[in-house]
Amino acid sequence: MGQNKQILGNSGADRDSALDALFGDLKDDTVTITELPSRGKFYDGYQGIEIKPLTYLDEQRILTTRDGNIDLVSKLLEKTVEGVSIENLLSMDKMYLLMKVREASYGDQYEFTVACTNCSTEVKASINLSEHLNLNMIDEDLEDPRTFKLPKLGVDVSVRFPRSKDEVFLKDGESTYKNIYRFIISIDGNSDPIFISKAVKRMHIQDVKKIISETTKGEYGIDPKFIFECPECSFAETMSIPMDVGFFSVS
Repeated sequence: MGQNKQILGNSGADRDSALDALFGDLKDDTVTITELPSRGKFYDGYQGIEIKPLTYLDEQRILTTRDGNIDLVSKLLEKTVEGVSIENLLSMDKMYLLMKVREASYGDQYEFTVACTNCSTEVKASINLSEHLNLNMIDEDLEDPRTFKLPKLGVDVSVRFPRSKDEVFLKDGESTYKNIYRFIISIDGNSDPIFISKAVKRMHIQDVKKIISETTKGEYGIDPKFIFECPECSFAETMSIPMDVGFFSVS
């Protein structure tokens, strides 16, 4: 029996050097953003944001994750966004950055399937994110927290913006009504959280809706709606861009 020949493998350092050489001349696609819907007013030391495109592995984690307890959007932004704390993002800024990550990773054009609600025909739709979506910036004088008067009680209420880490309290309408007290700083000068919680339960619905509106400020940020006209029946309707896993896929 002949003697086995020795085969030397490449060292990890050699492999890393080869990989660095392979990708060394690749263009840096990092995108710098200086303006957010919130104008960056409510982040300490804000000087702008850098967005890195998704990698292949990032996309695969998004498409294959089955754990419903994981906030994929926040995890995605943590990997691609620098310059702001993701857990402290305002909702208006979070959605905007999500669009920008998609744009940096796959380009401005987004293709998706639309089902007409009038004739049920499914067609391919395509939009340019930077052109078809309206960006509504906050007013220069908007503050956080801010004070306003309730329409029914007629007293002053101070509220704060929810942050990304607070989204668990606002995941649907029922959760919002149960937890809106968490974002109230004071009612008529009283800042006791137990008092605030009990007071909200006794309020007129108009006062509660006013508090929710002033707390979330849903009129600011990216408007994901667009007008779709069916090529088969010419029926026109307002739709929202589908923000499913396909939003972060080339296909």
